[in-house]
Amino acid sequence: MNYKYAIISGFLGQLKDRFKFYQKPRDLEEKFQLVKKVKGASGLELVYPYDFAEPDKTKSLLAKYDLQVGAVNVDIKGEHYWDKRALTAGDTDTRKKAIEYIRKGAELSRDLGVNLVSVCPLQDGYDYHFEVDYEEVWNYFLEGVREAAQTYPEVRISLEYKFREPLVHYLLGNVHSALYTCLKVGLPNVGVTLDVGHALFAGENPAESLILLHREGKLFHVHINDNDGKWDWDLVAGSRNLFSYLEFLYYLQKINYQGWVSLDVTPKHRDPIQAFSESIAFTEKLSNFAKSLDQSLIQEKISQDDPIGVLQTIYQKMLG
Repeated sequence: MNYKYAIISGFLGQLKDRFKFYQKPRDLEEKFQLVKKVKGASGLELVYPYDFAEPDKTKSLLAKYDLQVGAVNVDIKGEHYWDKRALTAGDTDTRKKAIEYIRKGAELSRDLGVNLVSVCPLQDGYDYHFEVDYEEVWNYFLEGVREAAQTYPEVRISLEYKFREPLVHYLLGNVHSALYTCLKVGLPNVGVTLDVGHALFAGENPAESLILLHREGKLFHVHINDNDGKWDWDLVAGSRNLFSYLEFLYYLQKINYQGWVSLDVTPKHRDPIQAFSESIAFTEKLSNFAKSLDQSLIQEKISQDDPIGVLQTIYQKMLG
């Protein structure tokens, strides 16, 4: 195995889009049982607050099914009190609640021994021009992240960016705004979750985004999935953008990434065990292929500004 794979618990139960529901509802233990059937998976990315209604029960299930925690994913988007933003809400109490959610996720993460929180602030944005005071909401956002991260400095707070959906614009819309946030907050335990599909959706090259974050020591966590670049479909990893994914995995190895890889895949009308298992299998096979490439030869051709030569090297290895 090249990496430690976790599955985000929210994708193990009932799913929905704007039109219908998919899959059947599953309680927490049923989700654990499902993960045990996924070949290559050794953990979950648990979601606060939903998976921690009874924290002791959650811990006992982890022991019972011999599963680890890849990260604690803090949800500050799904409930009604986030309808008018979370960390950037005009209401002081709402902002405080969002900070407390991240703090609680950090506490649980510390207690579970993973020391990693991933949070995607999908209510901290806007739909309309003249909807928000940009200076004000950026101040709220930076102050909120800083305040949450200072509570448990040993726990890494990993911010996940997304271009749009459900809002039209996000403060944390791409790798650059995510990196800007980390550098402005100025704390060593604030970094970024790089979601491959979100990078594609933002018009980025995931491999370049990876290197930007790595250069600043801010690549904290990785989510894998795929899409067509037009929407965040959360398809099986490597199913649409094979060459882009190969380059991403090539550079993930090059920087010697040692963290968890979480599956952010939505198996709406597909068998979830198959969708998760094949995402891991594809990633492993492609990682092994990337490892088999002659890095010195590829680097030499890159330094010679010879991308066609790189393609020849890869295709020769791939197709013979």
